[in-house]
Amino acid sequence: MDKKLLSLAVAAGLASSSAVAVDLDAGTGVNVYATELTIAAAPGTALTEQALNDVTVNAGFAISSATERYMRFDITGATIGAAGASLAVAETIIANSAAGAGAVESISAGGAVGDAYVIFEVKASSATNSVVATNNAVFNTPELDVLSIGPIGVTYSLYGTALEAVNNVASTRLATKSGNIATGKAATTTAVNTTVATATPATRLIDVAANGLTFAGANATSNIGQIVLADVAGVNGIDGTTDVTHATKASANALVVTGDFSAAQDLTLGVPDGTYTLAKVFLDHATPWDCATSDVVTTVLTATSATLAVPVAADTYAVCITTNGVSTILPGSYTAVMTPTAAATFTTPAVSLTLGTLAKNGSSITLNLALSPTGAYPSYIRASNTASVAGDVTITLINDDGVSSGAFALSSVAGQTTSVLAAGASTSLLKMSDLMAAAVVKTPTFAAGTNSNKFRVTVDGEFGSIVAQSISTSIDGNSFSTF
Repeated sequence: MDKKLLSLAVAAGLASSSAVAVDLDAGTGVNVYATELTIAAAPGTALTEQALNDVTVNAGFAISSATERYMRFDITGATIGAAGASLAVAETIIANSAAGAGAVESISAGGAVGDAYVIFEVKASSATNSVVATNNAVFNTPELDVLSIGPIGVTYSLYGTALEAVNNVASTRLATKSGNIATGKAATTTAVNTTVATATPATRLIDVAANGLTFAGANATSNIGQIVLADVAGVNGIDGTTDVTHATKASANALVVTGDFSAAQDLTLGVPDGTYTLAKVFLDHATPWDCATSDVVTTVLTATSATLAVPVAADTYAVCITTNGVSTILPGSYTAVMTPTAAATFTTPAVSLTLGTLAKNGSSITLNLALSPTGAYPSYIRASNTASVAGDVTITLINDDGVSSGAFALSSVAGQTTSVLAAGASTSLLKMSDLMAAAVVKTPTFAAGTNSNKFRVTVDGEFGSIVAQSISTSIDGNSFSTF
């Protein structure tokens, strides 16, 4: 076979583990590549030749100038992408144990483009020198082609003959070591912040005392979720040295948030008009993400979704909503999908996120059956405050089509003079016909469902515990049922 003689004079210090990234004896120095890198079709994506990928290992057995030994390096998870594999082996002067000029090495087999191994013939440079077991061999790893980003393994084997090296039989090895040249890892993360007091998925509170028209504390604006873009240090691109970041892997990020935004709609003469000003939903990246600063506003805003352009730099971004003070803020959860626009050489799939939840403060109970306000059987609702403090009560009717009346105050129901229910107290029997009348005042278009005149009733109290019953009496008033 054709041999290319490489006579390399290498000082012992140059061949020490401090000069290379991967040390098989110490088990250190594994390089890390970003899993966001795009992988090309066979022969794959080329990882640039990089000194951090070079491998050092003790020879493991003595080698003189009179007898050649064969050092074999096998690569897994990659193939050689370009010529240039070489070897530098330190040696020792026999007389005084000082560093010699360096052993003589030549490629015996492998090392061509597409190969996954290379065999070097090695001998000491002169009769006065010897490669001892503890002398280092440094394998200059060439450019590598990969079909996936993951572990790239290397196995060093020392053989006594060329035939043994070619056959690569484990039982004939004089020495061997294995380890990884590199591995794969995500260079970036996209997640929801759960580490601060205002973070998601902590509940955002709708103020029942304000009939659900504002958030707790009389705030019109609330954070409905915090998205964290973070960079992972030490995860490289194809050059093997440059960190991959959110800003380098993507040129833009489109965030689509799904949830109820109807309380952010515009008003015409004080009435919600079904249109939306884009600035009503925005991003705030200033600590403590309290929605005091509007950095990015929506590009598209509807009753059920908001689209925002999230900056590509790693940061924490709060998603904020400003309500109109007239529409009822509905409890519910928000989810999002962030879709990056990938930069060249990167693949960036969409990321699904669970953001925050809006919930009412105080306590709430839903009665799943309330009879028709105009039916033959009179129907009533009774609620009790079982907590130790007084608080306001609001009521919401939902028809069987799923349409809500919006919350209205207890005091808006006929016969009720206040919305406050004292600690331990109960309401009088509230007629469904009176509740329906109050619901229509709240929302003039509210009516029974298309094919049903039954309702669900939600009662909210600004206190810690509430119970309620749905009651129906017989036509003659002599008996009743509770639901």
